Amino acid sequence: MKENKESRRLYIFYFDQVEGPKLFFSKHEFNPFDSVLLDILLSYGGGEKPFPIAFEDFQTLNYKFYIPSKFARSGFEEFMITFLVNEPSTENFKSLKLKSQIIKEFSHELKSLKEFPKILFEKRKSRKKLGDLGYNKFRNNLLKIYDKYFDILALPFAGKPRNETIFKLKMNIKPEILIYIVHAYLFRKKIFIPIKKEFYYLILELNNFIDYIFQKSFTGDILIKSKSQYKRNRQLYEEYIIMYEKDLVNETRKLINSGQLKYETELVRTFYNNSDNNSCVLDLKEKLEGIYILTRHLFNFYERIDNKIPLSPRTLIKHLEESLLVKKIRKQYLYFLTDVIRVYFGLNIIWKWDELGEKIDNLWKD
Repeated sequence: MKENKESRRLYIFYFDQVEGPKLFFSKHEFNPFDSVLLDILLSYGGGEKPFPIAFEDFQTLNYKFYIPSKFARSGFEEFMITFLVNEPSTENFKSLKLKSQIIKEFSHELKSLKEFPKILFEKRKSRKKLGDLGYNKFRNNLLKIYDKYFDILALPFAGKPRNETIFKLKMNIKPEILIYIVHAYLFRKKIFIPIKKEFYYLILELNNFIDYIFQKSFTGDILIKSKSQYKRNRQLYEEYIIMYEKDLVNETRKLINSGQLKYETELVRTFYNNSDNNSCVLDLKEKLEGIYILTRHLFNFYERIDNKIPLSPRTLIKHLEESLLVKKIRKQYLYFLTDVIRVYFGLNIIWKWDELGEKIDNLWKD
């Protein structure tokens, strides 16, 4: 289904202590949220964390946040931003998850509007719409922020990058950076990469490229933005490991030299060495999908057989080769897959020698 802005909606809700959840502002007339649905959303999210929820006819990304207020009994006002996609699909739902940091940045800019608590107090008292309250400066600032983030949130899921884009990225982005990004996706590392000024023009294209190659596989939490944006809103990125280009390259080389990142390096080196900029990106995407399929298949298999049963590598290799018709999986590659399962899916596969070692250890204790 073709994606378009008409199928996207953006709402700002607030909690009224008398009437419950109410709409504060939206440019969209279509509003499927009655008080029951809003109560569900407001009760679902805990703390200031983005949470996607899929309904039968639409999907949403939501974010609750709080603004201090001397007009509120509790000392703060409760708000929620909801971004809605009116075209339910698996890809759109994953796209919503990738927009989590954007919705947090939206709330951060809303919090910077100092008149917010007073405006909300006046709105409650008068029961008027925002446009009828006066406060034109506040309304103009709100519209500016709203439009900015709606345009970003409404961007469709990344399509296949053009050949010239791939060429440009290969020429300007060092392989070590992409190697570490692939590693960070597979092993759920939250990293923020501030880009220096001369490469600002590459940020959107690099982000789209990364979204595309992981479109049907792993979901990561990698932010690539300008240095100035990081300095301006650094409190938003406290949960992230900040890695400048030089640090990222040095860390990657150190890990490679110590025998780590073998498979991530193979994937990325093949991508860079392939001069066909059409096939190289498709090949990289398909290989990442292949890793995801293998790890998800092993995860489901281990869950089904009771994940406390110790296994041998041969059992898992045989299962993959027979069920997915995969040929000649080496033990070293299997250990890589099970490392990904342990970190990405949170499931630790128990090997038979682990159980034997534990028994020997218990004998010594006895």
